[in-house]
Amino acid sequence: MCFSPWLNSRFVRQLLGRESHYFQAKKEVRQFTKKLIEKHLSENQKETIDKNIFLSLAADCLRRGVFNLKNVEDESNSIVFGAFETTSNALYYALMLLAMFPNCQERAFEEIKILFPNTGDFEVTYADTQQMVYLDMILNESMRVIPPVPVVSRQTSQDLKLSNGVVIPRGVQIAIDIYHIHRSKEIWGPEAETFNPDHFLPHNIQEKHPYAFIPFTKGIRNCIGWRYALISTKVTLAKLLRNYRFKTSFPFEDLCFVEDIAIKLKTVPLLELQKRI
Repeated sequence: MCFSPWLNSRFVRQLLGRESHYFQAKKEVRQFTKKLIEKHLSENQKETIDKNIFLSLAADCLRRGVFNLKNVEDESNSIVFGAFETTSNALYYALMLLAMFPNCQERAFEEIKILFPNTGDFEVTYADTQQMVYLDMILNESMRVIPPVPVVSRQTSQDLKLSNGVVIPRGVQIAIDIYHIHRSKEIWGPEAETFNPDHFLPHNIQEKHPYAFIPFTKGIRNCIGWRYALISTKVTLAKLLRNYRFKTSFPFEDLCFVEDIAIKLKTVPLLELQKRI
């Protein structure tokens, strides 16, 4: 659909019977976002802004006349739509992989248990997330094996000469195959196609090319919410792994991926949860 916009056209959605579901879901998300904006504007009338909060920046643009209210809503919706599916998928895939590789799950649990000795609801601070070193490796490895967005498109701003000597002219649309970059044995070694968080041990990652791992892409067009996505996912994983053990009988080797804007599975493995004490 990235390269064939007509596949996501209104006509095709009507043809496939998806029109009403599509607009209902879109309407609900927009209403939710609008309520957040209204609440933020009513509670934050001060002139100073927190540059770490997107809504604060958007509200400042509104006050200065750079944005109108519709601009604020549109930009906020872009953030929500862009982050919702990719973040939820990344979270599920990490849990799924930990269920398939229980040794990694237990090691992560032991790290989390040191920080949070008791089960139940607990607060996870930013400082706590910085101490979850192994969980960080797990999340990175999960996004390496199953990148949330498998392919991205770019347009060349100037003639681009590749390492094999081929020159791509300026103004050409190209596709960057993140999925196969992340699974390249030339880059990641003989175990490139399996799940092993040790790929992200310092001595294994320090000599890798900066663009060998690009789950959020790179450069000036990279995902603007990548830090928030990582922190929110780590907080959620910490709470789930401290309270539950995840199991599955579905083997890693049987995973079949379906290419889409956000990567999907042909068959989604069922997970069994066991309460931890």
